[in-house]
Amino acid sequence: MSALTEPDLAAIAGAMALAGLAAAVGTAVAVACGPVDAPKARGLHQRPTPTGGGVAILLGTCLGVVALALDHPLPGGAPLAAALGLAVLMGLLGAADDIRDLGPRFKLLAQAGLALAYAAIFARVETLSTPLGPLTLGPVIGVLGSALWIVVVTNAVNFMDGANGLSAGAMILALTGLGLSALAGGQPGVGALALVGAAAGLGFLPWNLPLGRVFQGDAGALFSSTLFAALLLLAAGPSGEGAVSLWFGPLALLVLLTDVFMTLLARARRRAPLLSAHREHLFQRWLVAEGATHAALSLRIWGLTLLAATAAASLMRVPVGLRSAVFALCLAAAVMTWRRLDARARRREVRPNG
Repeated sequence: MSALTEPDLAAIAGAMALAGLAAAVGTAVAVACGPVDAPKARGLHQRPTPTGGGVAILLGTCLGVVALALDHPLPGGAPLAAALGLAVLMGLLGAADDIRDLGPRFKLLAQAGLALAYAAIFARVETLSTPLGPLTLGPVIGVLGSALWIVVVTNAVNFMDGANGLSAGAMILALTGLGLSALAGGQPGVGALALVGAAAGLGFLPWNLPLGRVFQGDAGALFSSTLFAALLLLAAGPSGEGAVSLWFGPLALLVLLTDVFMTLLARARRRAPLLSAHREHLFQRWLVAEGATHAALSLRIWGLTLLAATAAASLMRVPVGLRSAVFALCLAAAVMTWRRLDARARRREVRPNG
């Protein structure tokens, strides 16, 4: 595909600006009259806080995309619209849960149904690149695996949404990395949508960190993470190595995914219920044990996510067969770092004044 022209880039920039402004205004409205989240035993906040920021992110993204489509449409067709539609449905599911607890099993079943429909009809990966050559999955396993990817990402990001700015900032970085990579790889529709979603998140972020006046809630976490996961499948294509490598996704979100899976593994070993809410994620324990601020924690997570997203964007310069190996090496480093920080947090928990 030909390179983007200046009008293309100007139209995308205008849509991003509109999305960010709309999300900022929508968040201000949510602060004034949105639903309120009361402090919970599993949470880290101490006072009732409005939780409608995620709806503002959703609406800001949609407004930016509509403006872009009316002014300067980019290719993508039904699959691109379906990716946004899936993210909107997931976001609305989260918004309903923010207002009235839907229960983890119902939410999981709804997410799985939506993800399966999207993967079966619009976008799935049917081949994985490995050092030993392409691993053919076929359509059935491709649908199941792609749906599982969406469900895992949405829940992992939602699980990590427990400190001001943490997951919202991480998703802004991940979507930006995906957007720029897709533009460079010749998928302007995917790139534009990802960048508009990132801009909407940026419009919300200052209200959440440092102001701490509103949360994005499940609506924001599910919307942004689903948008990222669905767009990655479109960019990777059935081969898994299209405009963007499939391995971009787990590598860009490596920091969040590592904490979630290592925490779940630790709970599984103790036979603790995996679907129940808790405060055992490393980032939560570190925040308490170190007596740090939300800003200090989020800045660390953002920095690590920026490194991971930069490494993910560099995958297209790596031979296809070695991309999974690069991810495996980064995963090993992330797990070792997690274990070291976990041991430090445990020592602090035992000797809080040490």
